[in-house]
Amino acid sequence: MAKRIKIGLIGCGMISGSHINGYLAHPEHAELVAVCDTVDANAKRRHAEVLSGAASRASAAKAEAEKADAAEARERLTARSALLAAYQDTGVKIFGDYNEMLRECELDAISIAAPPFVHEPATVAAANAGKHVFCEKPMARTATEARNMRDACDKAGVKLAYQSGGTCLDATSYAIRNYITSGKLGDVYYGRLTSYRTRGRPNVDMFGFGRWFLNSVYSGGGTIYDTGVYLINRSIYLLGSPQPATISGVAYRGMLPAYTGEEINDVEEHASVFVRFTNGMSFTYENAWSSNMSGQPQGIFIFGSRGAFSNDALFLEKGTWDTDAQGNRRRYQGKLVETPLELPERDFADKFLDFLNACNSDAQPVSNGDMGVKVTEIMSGSLLSAKLGREITVDELYELEALRAEPTPGWPIP
Repeated sequence: MAKRIKIGLIGCGMISGSHINGYLAHPEHAELVAVCDTVDANAKRRHAEVLSGAASRASAAKAEAEKADAAEARERLTARSALLAAYQDTGVKIFGDYNEMLRECELDAISIAAPPFVHEPATVAAANAGKHVFCEKPMARTATEARNMRDACDKAGVKLAYQSGGTCLDATSYAIRNYITSGKLGDVYYGRLTSYRTRGRPNVDMFGFGRWFLNSVYSGGGTIYDTGVYLINRSIYLLGSPQPATISGVAYRGMLPAYTGEEINDVEEHASVFVRFTNGMSFTYENAWSSNMSGQPQGIFIFGSRGAFSNDALFLEKGTWDTDAQGNRRRYQGKLVETPLELPERDFADKFLDFLNACNSDAQPVSNGDMGVKVTEIMSGSLLSAKLGREITVDELYELEALRAEPTPGWPIP
C-alpha cells in the first residue's frame, strides 16, 4: 500500500482552504500534520478548519458505510472514517515560521498556499530538507526563480508540482495531447489562446484579495500571472511541452474605473503575447482582467495541417478534388468534419492526488517543474518584452532577470 504522505501547509490565507479540502478528500493518501503562517490568527483559523473538516468528513464516511450494501464498500468507508476521525487525537501543529516547521515536524511534503514572493525560498528550503513540494500558481514571479525551484527539487530528488496543472487532468485534455503529439493532426504550426473578463481586477472590481495582487514586486505580474497561467499551462501540456525560444509581448493598464486605493498598483490588466517555440510552432496568448469586449469566442484554438482543435472540438480535413471528364484534378473542395475524440477509458486524479501519487512513485506530476519553468518564461518574458518594446529570446530573459537589484521585482507596467 502507498505511503500516507505527511503534509505541512505554508500559508493560511484565502487560497489555503482549497489545499485543506484537497488533502482531506484523500485521507488514505495524505495527512495534514502542520499549518504555518506569519499571521497567528490565520494559522489558528485554518488549524480549526482542518479539525472540523476532518470530523465532518469522518461522520459522513461513517454514515455512508452504514448504508453501503457491499462489504468492500463498507470496509473502505469505515477505514476512511477512522483516518479522518484520528485528527481529533493526533491534532495538527501550528507554526509561524516554515523553516521551524521543516526542522521540527515530521513531514514528507509541503503545500505552499502563500503569495508568489514566498514560493521560491519556501520551495528551496523544503527541497534542501528532502521534502516534496506542491505550489500554488503562479509557480514563481520570474523564470529565474522557477528554474531555481526546479533545480533544487531535481537535485534533492523530490517532486515539484504546482496548482494550475489541474487544467490538464481530464480525459479530454489527455486525448487532445495524444492526438497532437502522435501526429494525427499533422504539422501543428500555430495556436491561439483568448481569455478575458469584462471587469475582474482583484481589489478594484473584486474584493477580498491580498494587497500583493496589484504589486509586481510581490506578484510578478497581473492578469497573465493570475488567470492567464491556467490556459498557458494547459496549452503547453496539449502541445507536448515545447520549449519557448522567443517572446514578444504588449501590456496595458488603464481600464475604467481607475484604481483609487493607497497600495501600489503597477501590474497589467491586459497582455497579448506571441511566442515562437524551438520546434517551429508559434502561439498567441491574449489575457485580460478587464476589457470592453464581449460575445467573442474564448479558449484555446490549435491549427494543424490535417485538422484543428477549437477548444475541445476536433475538426479534421476531409476535402476532395473536382475532376474533369478525363479525371484530371481541377479544384480542391476543402471540407472540415467535426470528429468525436477517442477518450481514454480510465479515471484521472485531481491535482492533489496527482501530486500525492507522484510522491509515491517514479512518475512526475502532470504539471511539474519543467513545465512550470516554461510557463513562467512566457509570463515573465511577455512583460519584459512589453517594457522593452521588442521581441526577446529566452536566453536574454534570464540575462536581464539576473541584472535586477534585490528585492527582485516584477516588470511593472506604467
